[in-house]
Amino acid sequence: MLRRLLFVDDEPFIRELYSSLQGVLGQGHEVHTAANGSDALRLLNQHPFDVVVSDLAMPGMDGMEFLNEVVEDFPHTARVIVSGYADRLKIAECLTVGHRFFHKPIDFKTLATFLRRVCKYSHLVSNDRLRKIICGTKALPALPENYLRLSEILSSPFSDLDEIIELVEQDPGLSTKLLHVANSATFAPAQPICTPAEAVQSTGVDIIKALMLVHQVFTFYENNSFATETFKSLWSHSLATATAARKLATLEEFTTPQIDECFLAGLLHDIGKLILAANAEREYRVVVELAAKASLPLDQAEMGVFAATHAQVGAYLLALWGVPENVISAVELHQSLDPDRVKKFDPALAVHLAQNLEPGGARKKFLNTALLDQLGLSARLPVWESAIAELGRGNES
Repeated sequence: MLRRLLFVDDEPFIRELYSSLQGVLGQGHEVHTAANGSDALRLLNQHPFDVVVSDLAMPGMDGMEFLNEVVEDFPHTARVIVSGYADRLKIAECLTVGHRFFHKPIDFKTLATFLRRVCKYSHLVSNDRLRKIICGTKALPALPENYLRLSEILSSPFSDLDEIIELVEQDPGLSTKLLHVANSATFAPAQPICTPAEAVQSTGVDIIKALMLVHQVFTFYENNSFATETFKSLWSHSLATATAARKLATLEEFTTPQIDECFLAGLLHDIGKLILAANAEREYRVVVELAAKASLPLDQAEMGVFAATHAQVGAYLLALWGVPENVISAVELHQSLDPDRVKKFDPALAVHLAQNLEPGGARKKFLNTALLDQLGLSARLPVWESAIAELGRGNES
């Protein structure tokens, strides 16, 4: 399927650079450019576009005005901002109309990788109803400002641990969740960790980024009664899955970055449920009732109502946010592992195992034992079950 991308900038040289991305993005992508917001809106009225990339400082209709029009009239389109603004307040304002913000001068390779990934996952939610839910400004939070700030701190050669600690301490909810994680059986501290500063030092910055992202998403929807009622245990389930996935990845001798990806994938694997429940309440009530009455797996009921699953919705959202590819793939595949894509123990398999081997055995029937046999991993099941059960006992003590 052809993916259309529209780049808007008043500088001719920048537009030439954007046009050159056609060759970088490859077949299946079609690049268009416009010199201003008015011209861009005319193009949007002529053809549907998957992604719009816009500058902010343009004569006539500026970028904020243009993107507000896009939000209003073309809410299914993903929106990316490229600007020289350095002020964090201005960036936070921009994120009310855009899903990602890139600083000028821009690394075109990084931008192309991000755009290719967004287009790749956009096919998962091809109907307009879902695209509006995921891309509409009221339907989900843009990339959280605190997450953006933390990313900036981590990318700066002059940052230090004190800045990260200060950022965490400013958010009591995040501090509480971080302390919970740091004192869990997964991290097995010799002494109780009592302060955010100690928690930051014990868990590492990648875990903090993961917690910040998922915490702010959950907080964004906390006033939605149906989402709260239906998924009141979603945070605890997500954290338990993340903790178990991390334990399994450690057992399989993954590298530290790979272990952290498994943890992040576990935290975010059900984020699509939250998006659907909070923004399509009537339809998601039907999904929950259908799954219960017909004894259907939830993803099958979702497919019947939405023509997409919460795993697919979550994957597309995370692609918009620029989350690592392995994490996005794990979120997409965790319900129904694709044997053509899961060729070994990876984050997708770690999350699948972590949620289906949870203590009590209620979900074990959903385990993809055929794939485990195919991969020659079935003999590892008792080891994994024992490890996850041990985590449960550790968290109870």
